[in-house]
Amino acid sequence: MTIDIGVAVLVVTFTAAMAVLGTVLAGDALKTWFPTLVRPTFQLPLPLFVGVGIIGYVVGAIVLYRLLTVVDDPRGRIVSVAAMVVTMLYNELWNGALFRLRSPLAGFVLVVAFLAPLAILEIALVLFEPVSALLIGVYALWVILYDVPWSYRLWRLNQDR
Repeated sequence: MTIDIGVAVLVVTFTAAMAVLGTVLAGDALKTWFPTLVRPTFQLPLPLFVGVGIIGYVVGAIVLYRLLTVVDDPRGRIVSVAAMVVTMLYNELWNGALFRLRSPLAGFVLVVAFLAPLAILEIALVLFEPVSALLIGVYALWVILYDVPWSYRLWRLNQDR
């Protein structure tokens, strides 16, 4: 398999733009506000948390690249790419909800709402790109088994904020 350099550059640029957006939306709250919160006992240490985020960006880039280069059905490509872009954008908007708004409740509400575009993406991938469906399926499990309970517990521990 040869790599389409143009598509790879587009995907890396878009993924980097999403990472920058998430950083801008989070602002300084990760350093100033977040450390003041009571955190769930099962929270990952910050370096591991960052590592999981990096893995998420890499998986997103791989899936987006595959959607642009592997999916032959034009309608399937449009639906899948749109679902992937919405999912990646929504993931960054969560940073704004939790960190910019400094609201554990908003973070919890957005992570639960995130399940809808994530489910749509997974269905599109099952239909049009099963290899990517496996990758996003693992990510979806992470969101369901870690992110949702973590966000809920963070909110409950900090209801007064």
